[in-house]
Amino acid sequence: MFRTPFVWDVRIRREILEDEIAHLRDLPHSLWRDVVSRPMLKTAHGRDNRAYRVRTTAAWAFPGSEDIRVTVSLETSNLHRRLMSQSFVITPENRFLE
Repeated sequence: MFRTPFVWDVRIRREILEDEIAHLRDLPHSLWRDVVSRPMLKTAHGRDNRAYRVRTTAAWAFPGSEDIRVTVSLETSNLHRRLMSQSFVITPENRFLE
């Protein structure tokens, strides 16, 4: 049975996701070009003292484009179930598209 998360749980998860997005937006397009199609994983701890997996993937926004879509997904640490995700697109000029 699926249970609806409490508002507190959602807020903590959103904080982790937004912190990671803010950090990743500081990285230039040239770096993202080098990691396209290679997912990155790390563990983050929330204020609830739980460990979460943060999976970051970079892929071309669409075929033939130089724009790169970066997707950050927050997963449970043990079941690897996706809880929420957010993405952004970075252009070769280091501008962001939502």
